[in-house]
Amino acid sequence: MIDKIIRLLVPQPNTAIVSKQGDDNSGAIGGYPFKTINGAISAINNTGATGITIVVYPGIYDESIIMPPGNSLKGVSLLTVTIRRQNVTSNTTLLTMGENTRVEDVSLILTSTNHVNLTAVAFPGTTSQTAKLRTATITVDNSTAPANGTSNIYGIHSFGIGLPNDSTSAIRAITTTVNSTGLGNKRALLVNTNTHNFYCRDINLVVNRTSGSGSFIGAEVNQNGAQLGLRLASIQGATADISQTSGVITVGSTNLINSNANSLGFSPLLQPSIIIWSDPGRLPTTSTHFYRPGTASVSTTEVFIRLSQKCIINSLSIRSLTGPGGSIIDTWVVRKNGVNTSLTISLTGTQTSNINNNHSVTFQAGDSLSLAVITGGNTGTTDTVVQVDIY
Repeated sequence: MIDKIIRLLVPQPNTAIVSKQGDDNSGAIGGYPFKTINGAISAINNTGATGITIVVYPGIYDESIIMPPGNSLKGVSLLTVTIRRQNVTSNTTLLTMGENTRVEDVSLILTSTNHVNLTAVAFPGTTSQTAKLRTATITVDNSTAPANGTSNIYGIHSFGIGLPNDSTSAIRAITTTVNSTGLGNKRALLVNTNTHNFYCRDINLVVNRTSGSGSFIGAEVNQNGAQLGLRLASIQGATADISQTSGVITVGSTNLINSNANSLGFSPLLQPSIIIWSDPGRLPTTSTHFYRPGTASVSTTEVFIRLSQKCIINSLSIRSLTGPGGSIIDTWVVRKNGVNTSLTISLTGTQTSNINNNHSVTFQAGDSLSLAVITGGNTGTTDTVVQVDIY
């Protein structure tokens, strides 16, 4: 206890202490503690100071935070320092990262019983490159709102213009949980609005649906030219785990809990497992045939591969020695349990190779995988090799 009192009263240069026993009127940078985080931030903003660490002592702080550029905020313990807003009735952002800022060792909680737009952490400007969020838990919850209402609920929302390389992680050691209901977009992590990069590692992202028919996705990139990098992650969403709606998602050592990529493509960092089918001859004309794994002539009998665990079939590619010729089109289709999927690819004319990276198909343990080819006219396609990637 004496040590704690000394730490509160002894001047600490470049430090703004926040304590539930503090006072915003007498609090000072390097001096007596503030009572609120915004009291410390106001003192920093009033002087234009940078290089200040806001040290937050245990307690629950019911306030929204906009981090002043060039400064940091550190809770003394993730378990005992909570920044929250409860039962808000209007659109609310709990924490907005500033340029060249760092926030760590805090719990962030944002709740509402209404359908208003909620964002726990916002990354504007170039903060995806210059700001860091470390060792934090994030909870956003409007699960008790009416099931027929509409709201957008985000754990982390990056919408700026920063272009870091993949060695710069904006977030690390973060667990984000979104509990929601109704219509609208529900995301643990969303990258959109502007072309930029957002990289993260060692994260857990969960989006739970209590009711309603909205879109509940763990992590999404939805901006042409934007890139979202996920490393050492566990991601789960009621609608889909990830969604490369527009832009690029790269994943490495990442567990997609439901093996669901929203039927869209994505880019694994490591070489995925593959299945290869090949036919050493000329394909039959104007017919539907099925490939056998390995090298063998196609057959009129469908040949199935049983998958022993859940996975995503992602990327379908074809190479041949000669193309169909003329205006003839040959089409290859990945089939799930004997039914065509959206993962297809075609060759036409003199074309001898093609790849489809834009679609994916979720398979559960025990599902059957097969490959069909539908040839057109007097096809001249010969010596085909077809490959799918498994994640």
